[in-house]
Amino acid sequence: MNVSRRPRLKVLVVDGDPEAAQSLAELVGINGHDAQVAYDGRSAIRNVRDEDFQLVLLDIGLPDMDGYEVVRRLTLLGQRSLSIVALTGHDSYEDLRRSDGAGLDAHIVKPCRSEQLQQILLKAMARAA
Repeated sequence: MNVSRRPRLKVLVVDGDPEAAQSLAELVGINGHDAQVAYDGRSAIRNVRDEDFQLVLLDIGLPDMDGYEVVRRLTLLGQRSLSIVALTGHDSYEDLRRSDGAGLDAHIVKPCRSEQLQQILLKAMARAA
């Protein structure tokens, strides 16, 4: 499908590391979607409450609250078409189980590879349709 005719997602990249957030946001943009960044949980919640995002790429280790608390609060907003994907440096069985239990759509170990991001974007597009 032609990238210019493909629906664009509005993606929020949330990471406490500004460089990591900007890099991932750029990769989202290269894939033909709109990206914004937030660097802490409170900003992420405020952004999702105030704007219509279809995908949140969420670091679990944020400076003000952990990503699981962010997911809990975002879920309370009741946006059914919102996909939330955990980005973390941890991939233990317990981490994967906790992500699944929190209602996350996927659990990706950093750094997110281009192929992984493309799959995440495709799934989010299908959910938003």
